[in-house]
Amino acid sequence: MPENLKMLRVQAKLDEIFKEKIDLSDTKNPQERCNKYYTRSIAALEIVMRCGIDYDIAAQNVTDGYHDMGIDAVYNDTTQKKLIIIQSKWRKEGTGGISQEEASIFVQGLKRMINLDFSGCNKKIMAKKQEIDTAMHDMDYQIEMIFCHTGNQNMDDYALRPIKELLAWVNEDDSTELLVFSETKLQNIYEYLANGSNSNDIVLDNVILNNWGVVDSPLKAYYGTIPVAAVGEWYSQYGNRLFAKNIRYYKGSTDVNQGIKEVLKKEPEKFFYYNNGIKILCKKIIKKVPYSTSREIGVFVLEGVSLVNGAQTTGVIGSVYSENPEIISEAKVFIQMIDLGDSQEEQSIQITRLSNTQNKIDGKDFASLDPNQERLRMELSLGGIQYLYKSGAKIEEPSSQISLDEAIISQACSLSDLSIVALTKRNVGALTEDIEKTPYKLLFNGSTNSFSLYNGVQVLRAVDKCIKENEPRVSGRKRLVLVHGNRFLLHLVLNRIQGIEEFYTRYLDAENTKKIVIPLFLEFWESIYTSMEERFPEAYPAHIFKNVGRLKELI
Repeated sequence: MPENLKMLRVQAKLDEIFKEKIDLSDTKNPQERCNKYYTRSIAALEIVMRCGIDYDIAAQNVTDGYHDMGIDAVYNDTTQKKLIIIQSKWRKEGTGGISQEEASIFVQGLKRMINLDFSGCNKKIMAKKQEIDTAMHDMDYQIEMIFCHTGNQNMDDYALRPIKELLAWVNEDDSTELLVFSETKLQNIYEYLANGSNSNDIVLDNVILNNWGVVDSPLKAYYGTIPVAAVGEWYSQYGNRLFAKNIRYYKGSTDVNQGIKEVLKKEPEKFFYYNNGIKILCKKIIKKVPYSTSREIGVFVLEGVSLVNGAQTTGVIGSVYSENPEIISEAKVFIQMIDLGDSQEEQSIQITRLSNTQNKIDGKDFASLDPNQERLRMELSLGGIQYLYKSGAKIEEPSSQISLDEAIISQACSLSDLSIVALTKRNVGALTEDIEKTPYKLLFNGSTNSFSLYNGVQVLRAVDKCIKENEPRVSGRKRLVLVHGNRFLLHLVLNRIQGIEEFYTRYLDAENTKKIVIPLFLEFWESIYTSMEERFPEAYPAHIFKNVGRLKELI
């Protein structure tokens, strides 16, 4: 189809979707107003495409305008735990691509945002400051930078250079990607608008189920195994549209997803045994009777498909499938397919909610099996302190309660081993992956002292409070020491306070502990910042405090 015809259809659809929704109050010139409308519309549409939200909400997240830092839209997706940063360009002819200059402007704005530098930016960006700040603090968040345009050419290597340099700077040698980049072109926009975004449109034909079974009531459901390659094909065709009713989309390269990928690549024949599988809700399921005469193989048509459990598994499968379909040709995965029929929407919501909340077990949950945790609980209770080490317990009286989450961090940061301190910042979950091995055994063992455990938590709380009080007062890299260096700061303060003899022999008063912590905190914060700027002036601070070699240099 000619590009100009695609553009006419895209324009018509954008007019239909975003009429009266896009803010154009900052421009009066008719020609400029028209260009701004479509530039902002495709930025808003990109948010819809990535996150599945309403058009009205997406339009409210457009930041394009004077002093926008080269960033046209920002959306904090709390479901996927992604901070979506978009630059958009409207090419009215439907041709061309992105220049290096345009990419460089986007990169400079993103760098400022990562460094929490909002000086001189417009009101729309400033309104996003708190959300951006929160996402930068959260270890589970990924930042996705997207260049959306209506050209027909991919960015060439020359134009991509500043983006690749930024990715290398932020991600460095991490196993997980903090920052990812993607490009959306005219064809992607056209296909999305042409095919629609409703999961009711998704029909999966000739779905082959092996060793299948059926549950007839109260809802008809089929279950069995399916080739992983088939799931890969679904994801390559429909992407996040598969997850319309799910509480989360595919989150990309997280630690858990890296683990799924490793199994899929190295032990594909065992994938079925290691993975929990996927669950699909359908408006209608049709069994093709001529091809389903035995329980060994069944062939089905699924209409109105939404994958409500197993988004991460599906996303990983799709990622590996796009790289090398052959590597997963022998892999299988368990699948449940539920025919909703005429059941109410409430039933769909209930299945989705419970499927995603009843099976999650963190490594730290196994700590409840460690007799040392119960010993510590009993010892602390004699001092009037409640130690909440079992999953689900919440702190309601901070003055007399401490939690396992707090204890894990304070115990790790109290150690002299900087590799554990770096791990606490990099992947705190790794500390409790196996309660029979290091590093868990370094944190909790027969010699763990209940007095130092409690006092360490009090120091943690005091340091965190100091960080919270000081963060709003500073900006730039000095502030990033507080954001990314919080565990290293705790380590330094704890190592100084542990020299107090009473630290191991009695429970210290929380207020007195804070009075001791404050001057130490301020001293170490200043020292860390000075040393960081001397030794690593170009490094992204997040990496400094996750790298044991750099921590040793700072020490």
